[in-house]
Amino acid sequence: MRRSIASWLGVLSLAGSSSALAQTTADPSACDDHDTASLIQAIEAELVTLRASPSEPRITMGKRTLSNQAYVDRILIPIQKAARVGKSALCKLLGRQLKLQPLHRRPGHVTAYYHPIISGSRTAHGSFQVPLYRRPSDEVLAHKTTQEILDGALSGQDLAIVYVDSLATALHVHIEGSATIALDDGSEVNLTTDGHNGHPYQNPIRLLIKDKRIPVDFPAEQGKSKTQSFVAAHPEVLREYWNRNPHFVFFKETPLRGTGKFGELIAGRSIAIDPKHVPMGALLLLKTHVAIHSDDPSITSKPIARLVLAQDTGSAIVGPGRVDLFVGSGEDARVAASRTSYPGELFLLVPKRKPAQSR
Repeated sequence: MRRSIASWLGVLSLAGSSSALAQTTADPSACDDHDTASLIQAIEAELVTLRASPSEPRITMGKRTLSNQAYVDRILIPIQKAARVGKSALCKLLGRQLKLQPLHRRPGHVTAYYHPIISGSRTAHGSFQVPLYRRPSDEVLAHKTTQEILDGALSGQDLAIVYVDSLATALHVHIEGSATIALDDGSEVNLTTDGHNGHPYQNPIRLLIKDKRIPVDFPAEQGKSKTQSFVAAHPEVLREYWNRNPHFVFFKETPLRGTGKFGELIAGRSIAIDPKHVPMGALLLLKTHVAIHSDDPSITSKPIARLVLAQDTGSAIVGPGRVDLFVGSGEDARVAASRTSYPGELFLLVPKRKPAQSR
């Protein structure tokens, strides 16, 4: 059963939402720091799905409920049309027709994820020995734990889609949820998640760090963090900690690079959220920082105030203030994904009540 926004939000005070909107719309750069083309594209990705079930409830605010069609007509299409005109028109629309509903009392936690491009092979040979598996049709196999799978429970079942060069690379794809595999025959295949084995999630890297297994003086390789360098150099330690995370992800091939609930994810606009607290497909305003690469060591991040859409989920994305921002592909995206971990504010955009007409 779809949960209403009222139950998601609980009884939240709207104090401060008007001032937040005023700060956001006073300056076009503060209203939205990203390009409008990506916003138009991200909204377009949702329209077909929402219009296919026009009467289905999308959000409920007190006694008011917006169906999919009403949400498209009153929120998504006006924003998309204003974005086509330009940033100033977008900011004016935000100030005049919409208001911000805070989704959590305290600052949330914002991370980032990206779509890596990784070398691999269709067959196991040379350095390519670690499989990424498709979901088994046998439900007994589909519920094997990580330790059982790493010990060979799926071997010989013709379930490997591709092979990558290390456990560290495989875990990286599991965490990011999608990847493009540049195959050794010159072709490419895009992978996205196809569910998991049903076991609870534990972040093996966090467990390793918590146990202080990485020596303080361990050298970091060029372009890698100390943690990445350590797990690459010590696959036996990585396997030990991955075994402690029973949750295992399966994959499938897709024509798209980075997929969510509405198709291809849009860099800088799509976010992963906890659908128990944030309605899927909702248009939101996100205020936070994103890590960047800079030649100036004193500059490690940039602030953002940006319209985003809830188009993905993740096992580690739990709670009303937990957000994972999709940042695309490439080196800048890798840096953002590996280093972004900041507090943030998340606001749901809802239509203002129309003033009652005088008789």
